[in-house]
Amino acid sequence: MTPLARRTAANARSRRRTETALLEATRQLLAAGTPYADLSVEALARQAGVSRPTFYAYFEDKRALALRLGEILEEAIGEAVAEWLADGNGELRPTLEATLGVFAAHRSTLGALVEAATYDQEVAAYWRALHERFAEAARGRLRRGLPDLPDDLAAARAFALVWATERCFTEHLFAPQVEEDALMQTLELLWAAALGRAT
Repeated sequence: MTPLARRTAANARSRRRTETALLEATRQLLAAGTPYADLSVEALARQAGVSRPTFYAYFEDKRALALRLGEILEEAIGEAVAEWLADGNGELRPTLEATLGVFAAHRSTLGALVEAATYDQEVAAYWRALHERFAEAARGRLRRGLPDLPDDLAAARAFALVWATERCFTEHLFAPQVEEDALMQTLELLWAAALGRAT
């Protein structure tokens, strides 16, 4: 490896470390109870051990940071549901359990996105688009299972299932009101019924 290549690789590693530090600092502050609206760039930079100018070298603003966290969450959900939702393999209940596990692991990000989507148009647009992407995958899964299902019904079922699942999981993590196993059984029943199956 040439000296230039070594410097380039070292710079790339340094950038990844700094970005990771900023993302982790955000998660820590959110997990400690700081509302997303109250997070400041100064606090984020201080928590990450970097300067304010360094923060802006990585993220345009706090919103860009939240959207990056959203992308990480979306990637993790995608991995959890891919086998059942996209590939048509695997089992439904373990897929739902894995999805809830992702939500729990990214609880602070989830809370920040849900909060920010109520007053930030760009975050709200991203949050809706995330649901739309999974609803599109769910529509495909429904159509493969029920090829005679009309497009409008497949789209409506997918929309309802994806939004209902997200809202149930979000509420369960932040203000649980029912037993987790009962919730899982209910969501499994809803998804199976939409596919015309008995559980």
